[in-house]
Amino acid sequence: MTATTIAPSARAMRPALVLLVACVAQFMLLADDTIVNVALPSIASDLGFGESSLSWVVNAYLLTFGGFLLIGGRLADRFGPRRLFMWSLAGFALASAISGIAPSSGVLVVARGLQGIMGALMSPAALAIVLATYPDGAGRRRALSAWAAMLGLGAAFGLVAGGALVELAGWRWIFLVNLPVAALALAAATQVLPAGDRRDARDAPNIPGAALATVSLLVLVFTVVETHTAGWTSARTLLGFALAVALAAAFAVAERRVRSPLLPVELLRRRRAMSADAVVFIAAGGLLAMFFFQTLYLQQVLGLTALQTGLAFLPFSAAMGIASGLMGRLPERVDPRLPIVAGIVAAAVGLWMMSRLGVGSAYGADVLPALAIVAAGLGVAFVPLMGLATGDAEERDGGLASGLMTTAQQVGGAIGIAVMITIATTHTTDALAGGARPAQALTKGFAGAFRVEAIVLLVAAALAGALLGARRGEGASVS
Repeated sequence: MTATTIAPSARAMRPALVLLVACVAQFMLLADDTIVNVALPSIASDLGFGESSLSWVVNAYLLTFGGFLLIGGRLADRFGPRRLFMWSLAGFALASAISGIAPSSGVLVVARGLQGIMGALMSPAALAIVLATYPDGAGRRRALSAWAAMLGLGAAFGLVAGGALVELAGWRWIFLVNLPVAALALAAATQVLPAGDRRDARDAPNIPGAALATVSLLVLVFTVVETHTAGWTSARTLLGFALAVALAAAFAVAERRVRSPLLPVELLRRRRAMSADAVVFIAAGGLLAMFFFQTLYLQQVLGLTALQTGLAFLPFSAAMGIASGLMGRLPERVDPRLPIVAGIVAAAVGLWMMSRLGVGSAYGADVLPALAIVAAGLGVAFVPLMGLATGDAEERDGGLASGLMTTAQQVGGAIGIAVMITIATTHTTDALAGGARPAQALTKGFAGAFRVEAIVLLVAAALAGALLGARRGEGASVS
């Protein structure tokens, strides 16, 4: 993919429509991260899932999405983002259909894994299209602000849609609803997305290296998501981490011996981008668990229904959308570290406020302000952070740069959720042993997790301030 691959055609095909199609697809992927949560009891009842196996309805998607992102980004640069986007969008729709009509638990888990693979191919391809359509300047910042808004909008909408569909139509519709969305996106993509010519596309990717990288990530994420049953210090967990490290080392060796590495050296030398990916990794570890615990708190402590819980997150989407939109108008002369650090610190404050919630707290007076602060902070920080993570890549590496950033987000979030579940469970168990009532014990567990999440975000803010300096001879643009 080159600078001339998409940009000239996109100008003729109205870039705003290109952005809209890409954002709709990303919105669908992010909604699927959370739409399943409120339907798990119904799914377990209908398909006969056990308590331990039910988590794989969520984990199968998380595992394959996180594991295949790097190869997805590389394939986008090799075969063209438009082609990969359309094929993976069709594949995602097919996997959604299989999930929706799944006759057994095994079929549903396999279909969810296929959804994750298709999402891992689609997401970096979609962002690569956006980056090439808006090469630089104010246009790119506005495009990235719209893309960033999808993070909060998709996750919150997933909760709302999941609650509504389960109560009104049944759990199968949380998957089947993807079919009309994907069909509309595919129809629009054939008319809107530019074809591209791939004259400067990368050579065929390093197949052995791609396999090693993918398996290493799969083993890492699988090991992390299974710690809730195996424990962090068990032989099984330690062996999994050792295997992931060994596979990563073999990948590094393989990369040095091939003509077309999966991770080109020039990409890895982009210090600001790699630092931004590190910040994304740490921040995701602190932020993504918030949806999980806040959903449980609203339902199990405050007694909200599934639909009410989803609606409770709508202000989160609004606050994040407004903040992201404002950041799209950020002047180029502003040092991107300022909004990044300020936004992450604000989100940490919101999480600390959540750690003060109790059994008698009220949604409007206590939960809503904390949600709004976290959302606004996330919207302020994520647009310039995403700009630094993707802004310096050559056009032919746009898919891989996008895939690296999304990998950092997904893997960081998976590790963060697993760690926070352990922390919350420990606090809850200790509280029950001390004679606390179930609701009080749950609240203490959630509070312990929220406190650690806030601390993790402060670490991310400190890292951002230390590492994300403007390069010599450059302005502080986020593009």
